[in-house]
Amino acid sequence: MSPANSHSLLHHMTSCIASALVGRIAAIALSLALALSLSDGVMAQSFPERPIKIVVPWPAGGITDSAGRIMAQRLTERFGTAVVVENRAGAAGTIGAEAVARAQPDGYTLLLASAETHAIAPSLRARLPYDPSKDFAAIAPFAINPFALVSRPDFPANDLRELIATIKAQSGKFTYSSAGLGSTSQIAMETLKGLAGIDVLHVPFQGQAPAMTSLMGGQTDLQMLPAGSAQTMSASGKIKVFAVTTHARFFNLPEVPAMKELGYEAMNFANFFGLVAPAAVPAGVLQRLTQEVAAVAQAPDTRAALRKLGVDSYPAMTASDFQRFLEEERQRWGTVIRGLGLKPE
Repeated sequence: MSPANSHSLLHHMTSCIASALVGRIAAIALSLALALSLSDGVMAQSFPERPIKIVVPWPAGGITDSAGRIMAQRLTERFGTAVVVENRAGAAGTIGAEAVARAQPDGYTLLLASAETHAIAPSLRARLPYDPSKDFAAIAPFAINPFALVSRPDFPANDLRELIATIKAQSGKFTYSSAGLGSTSQIAMETLKGLAGIDVLHVPFQGQAPAMTSLMGGQTDLQMLPAGSAQTMSASGKIKVFAVTTHARFFNLPEVPAMKELGYEAMNFANFFGLVAPAAVPAGVLQRLTQEVAAVAQAPDTRAALRKLGVDSYPAMTASDFQRFLEEERQRWGTVIRGLGLKPE
């Protein structure tokens, strides 16, 4: 055989071996992918096999906690397996969020995410111990929680115009309480302060419940309170309500004007509640969670329970839509925070 023929034969044999190896590798990869897919499917079908924990990163007794417990109860009924709430409060929701980000990504530890944990913290925490966009997998939103500007019952004003005039006439005298540094209630009030040109001292608390207690006790003068709580407390004469922070009036405060009606169009603030899981949760388990949470969130009895609490059901979203929504909210709140000149702490 001539050298040229020998080289051609060697090249042909090498090509055949390479093709066979590529085919073999492709077959192995396909088999592995199929096995993983089947395993994931089996896991999703059997999920959950033990109790699921929803971490609420706020103290017990507030709106966020109560909404989380409604979801836990409804999911327990739907799964036939216990879904329990664990309160891990502190640092405007970021302590609980970090705990879930570091949890085993098996679908059994979830976080009740909100504007504080996923939209505000990235702009107000200098060393945030988790990445909201990379450390979590979005499941579904379930509630929207607008705010209302309220005061202690004896505050010397009866509408927003009088309130602003009173504060300006005694600049530096009044205070407002919030659910904590970096909370939606703080950002909403700071925005109003800038728009109205008023000076009110911020007094932060660890959660909505103690902030509310300070207002009712007269230790603070004003607050951006969840609208549902505002309705209940104003009906019993414990507070005054001046306006809601969304562009439209709130369903259970129809007589209270929206701030847009009063000339403050930039005031459009509402918190959202949704569930997220650690980022590496198996796809099949994530899909099962998304289906069940979305079904529970849109059920009429869930909406009725949330409305009784004072929040409303969030419109249905796919997991990918919710992920996109979280990114958009992070950008929106970041723009507001930078515009206020608030610095990371």
